[in-house]
Amino acid sequence: MLDTSELLSAVGGDKAGMQPDEKVVERLRFDDALKVPLELTDLDLWSNYVDDDLYEMDKKVREFLKGTRYARLHKGGYRTTASVVFAWIFGRQPEPNDGAVCRTLHELLKYYCTSYTGATTYQGKKVNRVYEFSKYSVSKKRPYSLRLRLEESADGDKVWRNGPGYRNDKKRHGRRKHSENGVDANV
Repeated sequence: MLDTSELLSAVGGDKAGMQPDEKVVERLRFDDALKVPLELTDLDLWSNYVDDDLYEMDKKVREFLKGTRYARLHKGGYRTTASVVFAWIFGRQPEPNDGAVCRTLHELLKYYCTSYTGATTYQGKKVNRVYEFSKYSVSKKRPYSLRLRLEESADGDKVWRNGPGYRNDKKRHGRRKHSENGVDANV
């Protein structure tokens, strides 16, 4: 047991009132019901698991994408931007102080999309990214939020495992222009 008497006396604390109960510490240390999975000791996974904003935003983005199912199936795909999804979720256009929410939204749309573009135009307006969804792109995709993934998982599912190609870059690059002699003009 760590002796904290000097520290407690320096800050004006009472040693008897500030020491943790040894029975509680032992019970927490060895209680099987309180076992934390080894995977949650990873800082990135833990921050994903405890992020309430990511959890709520992931539920809303999945709800939005379920609403676009008809367009994706019958029109061969669907294109959207983060500001359109933001307006659908919150009922207003994003403002400069919504930067953190928009970053989370971009991260989620990047995860669920089939591909995305760089700076382009969408419905006549300049945008940073347009996300493209194929007709099957969202149907079997696991939730990005780890907490939502655990809620929706069945027994025996490999919740901690990353899906195939999760590190692949989905950015669709524009066409390269060629000069008359066949050499890339962009080089």
